[in-house]
Amino acid sequence: MHYDWPDDTLYTGLIERDPRALEALIRRYSREMSYFIRLVLDGVGTPQDAEECANDLFVAVWQEIASFDAARGSLRTWVTMRAKYIALDRRRQIQRRQSALTSLDSGEGAGDAKSFEFVIGDLAENSMEGQIEQRERRDELRRALITLPELDRVLVYMRYFQLASTEEICRQTHLTRHAIDTRLWRVRKQLRDVLEEQIHGRMGAQLDAHA
Repeated sequence: MHYDWPDDTLYTGLIERDPRALEALIRRYSREMSYFIRLVLDGVGTPQDAEECANDLFVAVWQEIASFDAARGSLRTWVTMRAKYIALDRRRQIQRRQSALTSLDSGEGAGDAKSFEFVIGDLAENSMEGQIEQRERRDELRRALITLPELDRVLVYMRYFQLASTEEICRQTHLTRHAIDTRLWRVRKQLRDVLEEQIHGRMGAQLDAHA
């Protein structure tokens, strides 16, 4: 298969939605753009983030090729600028997630943990020891949150601690409403299970201590 297409032929092929043109584009620019993306990320994120940015880049080029204007620069320059914007956007996303996790782990917003109680339910309301003290519940909640994957922790922090709207979370994470709702539903169930284990384990220890 012929990959060394000149820019004008490559452009024409992309405009005509020729898959061979996309293959030629990837073959020509994949290594160069992957290296450039890693430079823009500047050590932020993981190798998978850089790989996903490169994939997003070629999808964007395929979808947006009609906006390329040869009078304003070469195809290579246009592709490089798209790579820059995609990598910078991913870098901002990662930094926002890391900032949210730092705030959560450092205890900031701990006073707002009560706003999350309706999600996990009053698990100890009918327990043998009566209602769990508020401070203990916050500690148990924080320990449960630590068990979640990074993205799920960010979603919980944004939705229930920062009280961000679903639309705002969509904008910041680039997830769909359905994806956010599904992940939060799964997280609530997981947190209930973890908290129940913590509560029952603590109560069992107390009973053993008094045995």
